[in-house]
Amino acid sequence: MARQVSLDELVSIVNSAENFEVIDYQGNSIVIDDVKGIVKIKDEEAKKEFSELQKRSPRGKPTPKQVSVTADAVRRLAENKVKFKVVFGPKEVIIRFDLDHYVRLSDKDVRVVGFSSKSEGVLGLIAGILEKYGPLVFLKRVK
Repeated sequence: MARQVSLDELVSIVNSAENFEVIDYQGNSIVIDDVKGIVKIKDEEAKKEFSELQKRSPRGKPTPKQVSVTADAVRRLAENKVKFKVVFGPKEVIIRFDLDHYVRLSDKDVRVVGFSSKSEGVLGLIAGILEKYGPLVFLKRVK
């Protein structure tokens, strides 16, 4: 359910490693929502197989350094009124701008997808912050 938060509340949400999506900005408020899944499975057999995979998926939280860098990046993005999603996983954080543009803080570096240079688009806003975590590794999309 969508709700309005301040910038400090948003950073607090990041520090508690909760997934969220920034969907709008209204004055000094930031409108966030829960991250919705992209795929809906209708076939009952596929649902069973998927639930088995979910049971075996790794559990855990991102590292404190990943959370800290993500909080700094989120602050910069929100100050520039960028819409984005943040998804926390075991020892990783994904900041997604759309289906084709995102960054992933892995355990040793920052994987960048959809951008060709660190000054391109919204990546230019947070590249310096992300480089404090580790080197930026640019990946090409598989077609």
